[in-house]
Amino acid sequence: LGCLAEAGRLASATGRDLKGTVTAGTGHWALRLRRRATRRTRYEDTAKDGGERMSDSEEYEYEYDESDQEQMDADTAEEESFQYTDDEGESQPNEDDGEVALENAYYNAKGERDAGEMDEAKATFESVVRMETNQNKKAAGVDVDTAEDDMDVDEGRKFKALKYHGSWSYKAIKQLVKLHIRALDGKSVMKDYTRMLCVAGSPDAAISPNALEKGVNGMLDRVSNIMTNPPSDVASDSSAHTLARDVYDLTIEAFHPKTGVSPNERLWFKTNLKYGQLLYEMNETARLRSVIKDLLVASGQPADILDGSSSMDISSSDNSTSGTQLMEIAALQIQLYSKLKDTKSLRACYYKAMSVKNAVPHPRTIALIQEIGGKMHASPRNF
Repeated sequence: LGCLAEAGRLASATGRDLKGTVTAGTGHWALRLRRRATRRTRYEDTAKDGGERMSDSEEYEYEYDESDQEQMDADTAEEESFQYTDDEGESQPNEDDGEVALENAYYNAKGERDAGEMDEAKATFESVVRMETNQNKKAAGVDVDTAEDDMDVDEGRKFKALKYHGSWSYKAIKQLVKLHIRALDGKSVMKDYTRMLCVAGSPDAAISPNALEKGVNGMLDRVSNIMTNPPSDVASDSSAHTLARDVYDLTIEAFHPKTGVSPNERLWFKTNLKYGQLLYEMNETARLRSVIKDLLVASGQPADILDGSSSMDISSSDNSTSGTQLMEIAALQIQLYSKLKDTKSLRACYYKAMSVKNAVPHPRTIALIQEIGGKMHASPRNF
């Protein structure tokens, strides 16, 4: 308000001397207006005397007293000493720095993998796991140097929930498993795949069920493709077959609904179905029978309900889930009987499968059952 009052007074003063003292507290604005008014007064006096006007390029030395100089120096010092602060930035902790470092290291490792630098990529993925475990140990108040190392699985005890591992550790170990599968390094595959399943079973990692199912199914598909289409540099199919069986057995053990490190009945059931299909393609009928029996018991059905000698009726089911599961199991059983050319058991199993009413199976399952049933009806050539 003082600045505005002084500005009005100085603006109206055009003919009188303005070299008086400036009201205290006006600051730079009053001083600048005073200089402008003084220059205007001198300009008008010069015009009245017939003198030449001052050009804009000419310099004019303003006159002011010592109090004005002191006020200017004080204001300048106050502006220089003022520091702007970002309250929002100060209130946020630096927790994101570790997350950014983990993300950068992970994608750097993927870049090395894409560039063909496999050894460097493996080392970088391992560094991601080490970095995240150290960060989580520090956050938990655990000494990194003296704490127990939870990077590897115990040889005597296959499964244990690995502590201090997070989502980036899970992703990095999953990429390591893919690299080992590509190289057909069975020992490294089993070691890191066990680590991956142990991290998935750890509450610290907080892996969502969808992400876990997607990652596991991806691994199973990779080993199945290697078995069905082995690389040209593989001397024999035995190593691919052994690797596929070991990976499936390990997955089923990890997700067992009662004894697994990460109990997941849905994923366990789907893994067994895929394993049964793999055994069917590998012509391992004995193990396929065992898998079918385990699936029937897990779904709440008698183990021999789909056998040709059994007279039990399965037309009634408690809900659509059990009926759908029974249809999936029946598709495996029908394929087994078709491969063994057991027409009598195949016919009985086919009619039992088609009698299930309360079920919503996948279209591929229905198509498979009906295709084999059509071949069964056409086999006697009784047209």
